[in-house]
Amino acid sequence: MQKKITFLSLILLISCQKNETVYRNNEEPKAFEEKSIDLGRLKSGNDLIEDLFQELVDKSPELKSLENELKELKTGDTTDIFYNYNQKSEDYYASANRHINSIRDSVMKQKILNLIAKSEEKYSIQKSNVENLTKTINQKRSEISDYYNTLKIVLTIPLIEQYQKQHLPNKAPFEKLIEKENSLIEKIKSNTPR
Repeated sequence: MQKKITFLSLILLISCQKNETVYRNNEEPKAFEEKSIDLGRLKSGNDLIEDLFQELVDKSPELKSLENELKELKTGDTTDIFYNYNQKSEDYYASANRHINSIRDSVMKQKILNLIAKSEEKYSIQKSNVENLTKTINQKRSEISDYYNTLKIVLTIPLIEQYQKQHLPNKAPFEKLIEKENSLIEKIKSNTPR
């Protein structure tokens, strides 16, 4: 719990520092620019948070370093070692059960079933420590993903709020359009026979 609080505090600190720079420079993120075809936006699938966050990463050595560390963290390389190892054993026991089904002598069949059951039980105990470590790695990977998405959102909220504040449309054209619509409604009503 203490680690989570520390991490969220770090996110907020980075957020404030980075966004102060954006506010001071008063430059609007490119992700907000209106373009007919924006190849950068096509790459990220029109994900505004990803686009905004990438702009922050490009301007921040700390975020760039974090991005590199995340890319270098290849949990699959380690967990695949166990999965491949485990799959061989699972395949063996599945194959053994198919072979057992072809044994016609019921006494012999039962002895082999017991032998395989004991072997599977022994294997289950043998692999449990590494299997638990693999589960922990997967949980940590999920936790990293959760924190990373949190970081993206926390750092980009001030950017969208600044955009919203600076680009709120003037209500006058909307009010004029409503007046014209009301006028047209009255004209249509007055020309409609009763």
